[in-house]
Amino acid sequence: LLSDCCEFRTSAMGVRGLQGFVARDCPDACQTVDLREMAEKHRIDHPDSPPVIVVDAMSCVRRWYTPESWVCGGQWREYLAILEDFINAFMAAGIKLVFYFDGVVEEKKRDEWIKRRMKNTEEIARLFQFIKTHRKQPGKEMFVLPSALPTFTRYALKSLGQKTVCTLQEADFEVAAYGLQHNCIGILGQDSDYLIYNTCPYFSIENLRLDRLVTVMYSREVLCRVLGISLTHLPLFACLLGNDIVPESMLEGFWHKCLTTSPHRNNSYNRRTNILLSVANYISKIPCSYSSLKHLEEILPLGSDKTLLCRGVNSYLLPGQQSPWIPPSVTNCQMLSLQQQSALCQDKEIFQVTFLNLSNHFIAMTKVSLFLKCQIGQIMGSSSYIGQQLGTEMYFTSQGSAGSEHTLLVMLLIQQHPKAFLAPLSIHSPSSLVFVVRVAPTQAQDLVLGPVEIDEVCTGPPLKPVQIPLSGSFPSCMSMAQPGVTSRLAEGALSPTVHVPGKDVKQCWSQCRPLRTPLLTGLPLHIEPLTTTLSIMPSSFFEQLAKEQHIQSENYSIFNILSHGEIECSNSLEDDYDTEIPGQALIYRPARQHIYSILLEPGKGGTYPLVKEWFVYFGNPLKQPDLIQPVQPSVTGGTPNLKTLWLAKGPDVEKQRYSTFLACFHLQDEMEELQALEAPVAGFCCLVAYLMMQVSSLSLEDLNAFLALILCLKGKSAAQLTDLQLAQVDSRAVHLGAVLIRGLTTLLMANSACGFPFRMDDLMPWAVFDGKLFQEKYQQSHRGCSVEELLEGNVS
Repeated sequence: LLSDCCEFRTSAMGVRGLQGFVARDCPDACQTVDLREMAEKHRIDHPDSPPVIVVDAMSCVRRWYTPESWVCGGQWREYLAILEDFINAFMAAGIKLVFYFDGVVEEKKRDEWIKRRMKNTEEIARLFQFIKTHRKQPGKEMFVLPSALPTFTRYALKSLGQKTVCTLQEADFEVAAYGLQHNCIGILGQDSDYLIYNTCPYFSIENLRLDRLVTVMYSREVLCRVLGISLTHLPLFACLLGNDIVPESMLEGFWHKCLTTSPHRNNSYNRRTNILLSVANYISKIPCSYSSLKHLEEILPLGSDKTLLCRGVNSYLLPGQQSPWIPPSVTNCQMLSLQQQSALCQDKEIFQVTFLNLSNHFIAMTKVSLFLKCQIGQIMGSSSYIGQQLGTEMYFTSQGSAGSEHTLLVMLLIQQHPKAFLAPLSIHSPSSLVFVVRVAPTQAQDLVLGPVEIDEVCTGPPLKPVQIPLSGSFPSCMSMAQPGVTSRLAEGALSPTVHVPGKDVKQCWSQCRPLRTPLLTGLPLHIEPLTTTLSIMPSSFFEQLAKEQHIQSENYSIFNILSHGEIECSNSLEDDYDTEIPGQALIYRPARQHIYSILLEPGKGGTYPLVKEWFVYFGNPLKQPDLIQPVQPSVTGGTPNLKTLWLAKGPDVEKQRYSTFLACFHLQDEMEELQALEAPVAGFCCLVAYLMMQVSSLSLEDLNAFLALILCLKGKSAAQLTDLQLAQVDSRAVHLGAVLIRGLTTLLMANSACGFPFRMDDLMPWAVFDGKLFQEKYQQSHRGCSVEELLEGNVS
């Protein structure tokens, strides 16, 4: 539902008219490049880092989906093969790809999102009218992406071993930032905002020739030369043409002034081109200063918010960049805000904290990746002794004199080139030590190869910093003086013991995947990666865990529900005039209500917070969100909490996860029968059974078509499905195909909420659905074909 927010996004994104202007009127800015040659040059210039291209996936999905059939619900196995060929072409050239997907609809873009949804509704209505009239798929001029394509593209790329990032804000900023910070050879996409950001080169997906890895690179420098401005002018230029922050409606008067005074006005150009040239001419004449920007804010009709222009320019500044248009204090503030919003989406993992016994005291050590990348840590819990947080410091308690020990599951958000500190801290009693991992956001050696400093971080007499060389072993003896406490760290005194507290903390096995690299110390120790969590987990813990899974494309829609209580879904290929089949948004609403109750905690009196739904369906004007009440599913013994569903282990818990998942679809009594099936078939049968209960107009012929689809799909290759030809296309089957696909996204959401009783791969459309095959089975079933013919002779 999240990535689908941009499902119908056109290829001309960013500053309206700029991409076309460059292609049409700036031929020198469109340079044909060989990506293989650029990769080889990068390897020569940077032998220690592989060539990387960061991909704006949302502007590429339309180019990737090339199967001939698109109206029947999607040719998913064929599409998966196409994505694999795309990846292999770059791998053969030694180029690594990193894919970014929009993960949210930002509130400032809600009005535009609604306008696009209404426009798409009209387009889909015309499409269904064509199918009903001609009983075939229309031409490419009416092309619409299959429902939920961006969502499943994300999981497809992940299943193919690719790094995929689902953002916490719109993707273009994070794509540009990643490209700059990681010295990528370029950005692949089709969004003119990449001409504005001062980042790595911008490559065109529209002009990519995959067989030769040749495409067009758009040159910012040449564009600036044609416009008579500098790179510094580009963010202001974009704002004065209208963007997501500065509406075009506020700029009409300014454009008129520029047009009347510009020497570049040319009647052979269209109005938008003349506006581009005249705005560039205007800003080329003013000094690059904050005072110039303030003057513009005064003369523009910006309404009550006179900071629009300033914020607009700021939105194009990447971390570490400054602009003469903006005071440094404003830039720093903006960078902090953007980093908080994006939560450093580049390289993140969930880490475990292990407490090592050092001569009867315990130090919290983290197992990390080989190139330790750690910027900020957060404690996910609180008690009287632990869970305190100050800035970017993390507190871990150790064993006290009474023998009480505390450990805690910790989430680290990672960034490149850290420098961490361990420090002892006395709180509550002289014998209770807290070790703090503190991160300094400075360029430093990778921690695996560099020192850890022992540094005083709070009240009490200052400690003398002591360096511990991590490349070898600890010094034979080292003292850390603290009031009433002396800790002797002796070589060989390390014990692979994880201690668990008594009353406040309860042991559980973490869901985090096993860590692949040695401890910071590099010492040859075998330490079991046990972690613990608080017996009463705060909601912020699960929100943070959901955020990490969201960013890494491991869950579906959960984070936005937990963090904002809001969710959206774009248009589907549904026939609004077929009143016998409700909109998919309404069909799956009861299931979503159960999912919401699993995720959200009731307040006083047992009342759940309402969830805002922005779902497209017939009769919904989208003037405001639907406010949806969570409803508890019927689970024997009551609905398990998130701590059980997400963190606990054992066969009983696995059973609870599965039964809770089924309860979301009112199928908890069918658990034994469904568990006997292969996982993809079980998931699909769950969906079909739910549909048959929810949609009274579905017939036995519909049910037979659904079942024939899943049973016949198993043995078919992508090539066989590609060769399948349809004599005609049935509009009702098109509608039902879209409903099925949206049902799969609902399965994904329930699976994520219930702690993954299914592998996500088992619920993907290429495992259970093919548009043309469903059309064939639907038409056969409604013609009265025998079961043997429906099942292609495989009646066993």
